[in-house]
Amino acid sequence: MNSSLELSYNTDTTKLVIPEYGRNIQKMVRHAIKIENSEERNKAARVIIKVMDLINPNTRNSNSEEHAQKLWAHLHIISDFELNVDSPYKKPKKE
Repeated sequence: MNSSLELSYNTDTTKLVIPEYGRNIQKMVRHAIKIENSEERNKAARVIIKVMDLINPNTRNSNSEEHAQKLWAHLHIISDFELNVDSPYKKPKKE
C-alpha cells in the first residue's frame, strides 16, 4: 500500500456554490476558467452544461428553453461570474 496516499475531507474544501451540482462540477468550472483558448473554453462550458443537466434532472421543466437558460445562469454563478464564454443567453447580474 502506498503510504503517501493523501485523503481529503469536505471540511478541508471550499464551500459549494450550488450544492445540487456537486464538487466535481465546481472543479470543472474552475478548470474551464483557466483555459486560455476561447474556443476550447466554450467547448468546455457546453460539456459542463450537459453534465449539469444529467446530474440534476430536477431542474427540468416543460419549457426546455427556460431550463437551458437556468443552466447557463447557474454556470455563471458557480464560476463567480469569472467564466468568459459565449453563452446563448444574457449573463445574469452578480447580486
